[in-house]
Amino acid sequence: MRAIEPAGWRRSAGHVGLQGMNSNSHGPIPGIDWASLLADRPETDRSALQAALALAHEVIQIWDASGNLVLANPASAKIFDHVEAGALTQDQIYGDCLQENGNAYRPDEMPVARVLATGQPVDSQMMMICQTEGKAVWLRINGKPIKDSRGHNLGAVITATDITEFIEHRQRLEYLASYDALTQLPNRLLLAERMRISLARSRRMKDMVAVCMLDLDNFKPVNDNLGHKAGDELLREVAVHLQESIRGDDTVARIGGDEFALLLCGIHKASECEQTLARILSRVSQPYQIAGQIVQIGASAGVALFPGDGTDPDLLLKHADTALYQAKEAGKNRFQFFDRTLDMRLQAHRVLLRKIEKAIRSTEFVLYYQPIVDCRKGQVESIEALIRWRHPVLGLLAPSEFLPLIDQDELSITLGEWVIDEALRQMTAWHADGITLDVSVNISARHIVQPDFSTRLAAKLAELPPEICQRLRIDVAESTVMADINATAEVIRKCHKLGLRVAIDHFGVGYASLLHLKRLVADTLKIDQSFIQNMLDVPEDLAIVGGVVGFASPFGCQVVASGVETIEHLLTLLELGCNLIQGHSLTRPMPPEKLAAWLQAFQPDPLWHLSTSTRPSRNHFELLLAGANLRAWVKHVIELCHQNRYIDAMVDEQQCPFGIWLNKPGTQHFRKYDEYRQIEQHHKAIHQMARRLGAHHREGNIELAKIDEEMLLQEHLDLLSLLKTMRGLLMSHKLRPLPIKAPQETGP
Repeated sequence: MRAIEPAGWRRSAGHVGLQGMNSNSHGPIPGIDWASLLADRPETDRSALQAALALAHEVIQIWDASGNLVLANPASAKIFDHVEAGALTQDQIYGDCLQENGNAYRPDEMPVARVLATGQPVDSQMMMICQTEGKAVWLRINGKPIKDSRGHNLGAVITATDITEFIEHRQRLEYLASYDALTQLPNRLLLAERMRISLARSRRMKDMVAVCMLDLDNFKPVNDNLGHKAGDELLREVAVHLQESIRGDDTVARIGGDEFALLLCGIHKASECEQTLARILSRVSQPYQIAGQIVQIGASAGVALFPGDGTDPDLLLKHADTALYQAKEAGKNRFQFFDRTLDMRLQAHRVLLRKIEKAIRSTEFVLYYQPIVDCRKGQVESIEALIRWRHPVLGLLAPSEFLPLIDQDELSITLGEWVIDEALRQMTAWHADGITLDVSVNISARHIVQPDFSTRLAAKLAELPPEICQRLRIDVAESTVMADINATAEVIRKCHKLGLRVAIDHFGVGYASLLHLKRLVADTLKIDQSFIQNMLDVPEDLAIVGGVVGFASPFGCQVVASGVETIEHLLTLLELGCNLIQGHSLTRPMPPEKLAAWLQAFQPDPLWHLSTSTRPSRNHFELLLAGANLRAWVKHVIELCHQNRYIDAMVDEQQCPFGIWLNKPGTQHFRKYDEYRQIEQHHKAIHQMARRLGAHHREGNIELAKIDEEMLLQEHLDLLSLLKTMRGLLMSHKLRPLPIKAPQETGP
């Protein structure tokens, strides 16, 4: 629209004057002749008015009472440039304008019509114009009525201010408040709004909504190895894959870090969600080209369904996050639906974590100490520090009652640091009292793989005298070693560099191979107590213990038997060549103030010298194994009788494990000795008693069965005693088995 000159304009084809506008009006203007009014003004007034209107940056328009434009300044022409000369009405000026919500104006909603119809001002009405070049211009409209002295409406004055820059800035701020700057995905704020809308719609449609929390697996190594810029690039690529994997009505949002949320709407059964998530996880797991390298990651997801798992957005997100944690615990690269029963256990677990955290701050944890004794030499070799929780209500709690709860939590690091500090403090106090023994501390898996573990340990040791520092030992569970053998091997190397010795604890349960031992260069192997405690009754466990003792020596490793509870276990271990013993057969763990008195009173048990003094031969070990087989067989027979499942075939003396060993060619050379013949007699007697025991149980004669069971147990103890005697004679060279001759070939 061209500007309409306010005064002194020429009546040329290029201008629209007041007279021209009057002639094109829809009727006489009541109450005032606008053309005469302006024409009668002095030239100076008209020039001043013209200059003032030209300088105004705001749009200024004067409308008559009939809704026709009377006067407009140049700023008006710059905004409304699509209006041609002629009869100019509000429809022609504002017909293409939109309201703030994007809807078109009805005629009675336009600012001119509102002022003329109501006689009331219009304040800050928002309006948007889409101009010919496609740019959106935002205006703030104000209007006031023009009235005569009697209050009659003569027209209206409309002003408009261009606020496009302000609106665009506000929209940008609103965008930043609702979208993630890195991935351009909705953020948590916008996700919450869309959840509110989706849940309301789902209530009406009677369908389901899936709220999913998704976390990237193995993202941290990308950040650590390739840098944060590469990590950001990977997150943008993942965002694209996620958006391409969902429907138009669904939402994917970035919650923070490498965590995303998915809002899947219009679901009728859980299997639909399963198919979608399987497709999404497969897509995310595809290789990425990042920073010139191929990167492979995965993703884990937790799902909560509306309305079954909750009706509140925050609760659904919480349950989805719980399910995500469950998926991570189950092995990653998978999705897990929310499990209410499991969630109750997790909540209880979180409560316990808070209690443990409080207990650390309240110094409720203490260290007990259990000696490790070289029973061959009859002297204390070292001490192991074992943590206890002095619970204010439950009393003294063993590690098994709380350490598994924090195994995967940061609290394991906090508690591990406390254990090291407390052990070093106690070692310093003992050193002042003349007690100079090595002390070993257990380090959790999560703690030892921390990048700064060795650095922090070195800093602690730097504050103490070398004679104390070098007596600290580090115990690492075999399962920790196998979880990340490269990282653990590096930690062991750094510990050796600090002058510390390292033991692999619970050895035998983590399936470490000889190759692993070669790489780890551990100083000590601690056989897991489960093998020690069962080795007298389970031949396989005895074989494992003997095997560990046998192959540790070539690697230069000491072997410690943990959990030795009886003198019989201890003497058997000494026969196997394992001299370092730890367990209740020696002493229970004790508080530090009692250790000095125990050390002073310690005396080797004379029974220890009854055991053999050298490593056992193959024949010696076979005698041990035969005894374990006999124990296991007798125990099994008695259990079957008690269950009324006695099997006659079990009492065949040629078929039981001990009988097979007794009659194999490799043991025939023992027949020349009286002890062997006595063993054969006891073995036959044991089978006769077993047959009677089974018969009495079948007949229901319980009293006789009890007598037979006692006799059977005594007979098998007598046989075991004979085996022990043979082992002693064998190792003292008083019993020399004859060499086994190869069988001679016979002719056809």
